[in-house]
Amino acid sequence: MLLALSLVLSGCVSNAVRLIPAGMAASNAGAVVIYGVGVEGNWKHERFGIELAAYDLGKQALAGNCFRFDRTRATVPAASGPIQYFAFEVPPGNYVYSPFNSAPLAQDAWAFAAPEARTVYIGDFVYARNDDVVIRRDPGNLQRAHAASLPDLKGEIVLATAVPVRPPAPFLCTP
Repeated sequence: MLLALSLVLSGCVSNAVRLIPAGMAASNAGAVVIYGVGVEGNWKHERFGIELAAYDLGKQALAGNCFRFDRTRATVPAASGPIQYFAFEVPPGNYVYSPFNSAPLAQDAWAFAAPEARTVYIGDFVYARNDDVVIRRDPGNLQRAHAASLPDLKGEIVLATAVPVRPPAPFLCTP
């Protein structure tokens, strides 16, 4: 009982997102999102990461809370280098640049659609030289993302539909 209570009070207990390691196939449940992460600026920590969070378009807010918070998380070494691609099985829905990220987003907030039984490429998130993150949505990167992250992934990968949204606010978990 004490262990369960401490897990609940420690915050965000449940996350239905699963990283798909390179060389593995998706289970065909839900949706698949692919995005790249890179560093061009001088990130002062050992690793740089990007988190995308489930977003409720109707409420214009994060879809999660302290008990269930669906989100992706991808990290790369802080040194400049090529874009690294990551693929995740996610519950179908919309995903935004999380307010829990360490670096601000240079652009306006966008929600990216991940439809059921589809594989979408969101774009490349790059920590830029001006200390913020830019999203590069070059459809030409679809092939590179496919080859780099999941060469065994079956089916078509399409550019995720994006709609402008209100920037999400973080939530606070307290006992």
